[in-house]
Amino acid sequence: MRDGLVFRQVMLIGILMFAQVLPTLAAIDDPTRPPGLNSVPARPASMVKKGPRWVLSSTLVSPERRAAVINDRVVVLGDRVAGATVVKIEPSTVHLRSGGNDVTLVLLKKNVKTLSRQPIQQ
Repeated sequence: MRDGLVFRQVMLIGILMFAQVLPTLAAIDDPTRPPGLNSVPARPASMVKKGPRWVLSSTLVSPERRAAVINDRVVVLGDRVAGATVVKIEPSTVHLRSGGNDVTLVLLKKNVKTLSRQPIQQ
């Protein structure tokens, strides 16, 4: 009976001591943090770089029609999207004009898996 009481008292003292040390542990710097990480001032929201203004998802080029999907919207020659005018649509690129500047959007190829060796002919 006495052993159980001593054990509880030792555990209680240990917990109280740990509670006293805990705030000190939080103040210790992380040795793996790169130097000067906290010294960089936060940039105002107006300076935070956002994602691209235009995202080209696909193109359709046929003898009858040329269209593209930019920012989840189907556009054709002459349409405006996010402040730019579509001036040319090619199989893997779309050319825009925005405020006198020419912008080229490129449709990136997807990784298409192919057979590593030829099938056996029977």
